[in-house]
Amino acid sequence: MNKLQMLYCEQIEEIVEVCRRSGELGFGAASGGNVSFRVAEDVILITPTGIIKRNIVFDDICIVNMEGQVLYAKEGRKPTGEMFMHLYCLKARPDVTGIMHAHPPYAIGMSLTAEGQKAMLLPLLPESMTQLGPVFTIPYVQPNGEELGYSFEPYIQKSNAFIMANHGCLVCSTSGVLDTVESVQVLESLAKSLLANRIMGEDLRTLTNEEMEGLDNLLLIRGEHMPGGKKQFTGMKDIFDKA
Repeated sequence: MNKLQMLYCEQIEEIVEVCRRSGELGFGAASGGNVSFRVAEDVILITPTGIIKRNIVFDDICIVNMEGQVLYAKEGRKPTGEMFMHLYCLKARPDVTGIMHAHPPYAIGMSLTAEGQKAMLLPLLPESMTQLGPVFTIPYVQPNGEELGYSFEPYIQKSNAFIMANHGCLVCSTSGVLDTVESVQVLESLAKSLLANRIMGEDLRTLTNEEMEGLDNLLLIRGEHMPGGKKQFTGMKDIFDKA
């Protein structure tokens, strides 16, 4: 076993677990999607390219530094082609430790219309509001290129969840990699709730200012941070007003 694998054995097992759960939940057909985990200032665990997520095992996980230089990769394995996107977001958000890019179908569907994109920005459900923030849709960019990473620049400080139009989603966690799959579930649940509302044909009910203040107090009681970059927003009303 490589010395970095021994040092970060527990964290590698966590990223493997995230991949397994993501595959089982249908968040990435075939080898779609990728996951990264910042385990030290200049050490990133990241999934390999071309491997079906639910089949990923311990030895498949690659280890790179913040410049994308490979510190360890098993023979025949190399980091995901979307590594630059992960590194760009990690550099922009020093508070973030875990990132998942996935392909949840309902959330992606929301990116396909202006109405869906607008709805994902609204203050609708407490869980998605406090864990993710407003969900921004990033205009389509060709996958697997540096331009994809740079496309996050106007948005990365404003939320913990993003949809790349016609492509997939990206979620950020400040508390490790295991939370990322939970965040994708919250994102997909929000999209499903919006679809149910559309079927019912009623106007959307957004949370009031008073109700959003209640969520601010809830975060305070829990000792949790507001979604988005540190000290970017003063409260829930502020974060959704600026979406």
